[in-house]
Amino acid sequence: MRILQVISSSATSGAERHVLSLSKRLIERGHQVSVVCPDEGWLPVALGEAGVAVYPSQMKGRGWARTLGLVLRHSARHRADVVHTHLTRAAYIGFAAGLIGRKPVVTSVHIANNDQIYKRLARGRNRLVAVSQYVSGMLHGRGIPERYIDMVYNGTDFIDFEPDEAPPVKEEFSIPKERRLVGLVGRVCREKGHLELIEAFGRVRREHPDAHIVFVGRVVETFADELNEAIDRSGLAPHLTMTGVRHDVPRLLDSFTLTTMPSHVETFGVAAIEAMARGKAVVANRVGGLMEVVRHRQTGLLVDLRPEALADAVSYLLAHDEERERMGRSGRRLVAQRFTVAEMVRRMESVYAHAQGLADEMPPIEALEGLAPVL
Repeated sequence: MRILQVISSSATSGAERHVLSLSKRLIERGHQVSVVCPDEGWLPVALGEAGVAVYPSQMKGRGWARTLGLVLRHSARHRADVVHTHLTRAAYIGFAAGLIGRKPVVTSVHIANNDQIYKRLARGRNRLVAVSQYVSGMLHGRGIPERYIDMVYNGTDFIDFEPDEAPPVKEEFSIPKERRLVGLVGRVCREKGHLELIEAFGRVRREHPDAHIVFVGRVVETFADELNEAIDRSGLAPHLTMTGVRHDVPRLLDSFTLTTMPSHVETFGVAAIEAMARGKAVVANRVGGLMEVVRHRQTGLLVDLRPEALADAVSYLLAHDEERERMGRSGRRLVAQRFTVAEMVRRMESVYAHAQGLADEMPPIEALEGLAPVL
């Protein structure tokens, strides 16, 4: 198949990383893939290094019309079978391109918002791809007929990561060797729960003075002052490390004792499956798609987003090594069963076939009554 992907952000968040892993694996499977994305940011460089054809184009303001023209020209010249869009601005471009160019449009819904474009896309052979059952229910609840919605979980290839010879993480960041690292991976912003973890950690350290927070990700500029004030008030500065954007996340995960995802809203939870792929138990907020990823007391702990509950869960796992390690093994097994890039691509190929009228329905997701035994 000839697939043109369009994404309206080139940052280092989940949707952008999804486009990279999906594009790479589709090419490996013999498909022709090209991507239209903004030229500023990490994504066009990463795609180019992976051998994916990239067409940079700004999509804000007047750039919207120029990008629409680019998408129409490219899809006609290269006879694209499907236009696959990611994020809301790209969804508008895809909607217009589908109407003008008479191409089926597949739109992945990565975030929770009420924009009317998703309902308008539910027409003809177009498909809306929900990244979780939570998102599927959200779309249906907004009046989108179920016949237009397919559910495809995101996948990770972190399970295949082979450690390199890089210096130990604690040595790189001058963290004392005796510290145990509690990680939070993702965009550093209010919605991801960094403030709640900071507040919880004072209580954690009373029971576990060797505990140390590691934030991995880009700090959102408008959040920086509030974050720094919270760190100063907590007195945790000597016990907190911020790595910034990293491209060796599996290596960092391997150094963590456990990971956290205290997100306020989460449509899926890519960071959770990445941590599970590296054998780490996850403490997560009981919200959205995270409840489909983190299985309470099997692969981690689900909590209400209160600093006290978060502190209790982190402290519990730090105090119970065998149970924490068992959860980590179970999480790794669950990722291998359900959340691989290979499974994600297999299902996405079915979505593309459905959009072209080559298949009537998606293959079912096999039910997992329980995790396979972990030894």
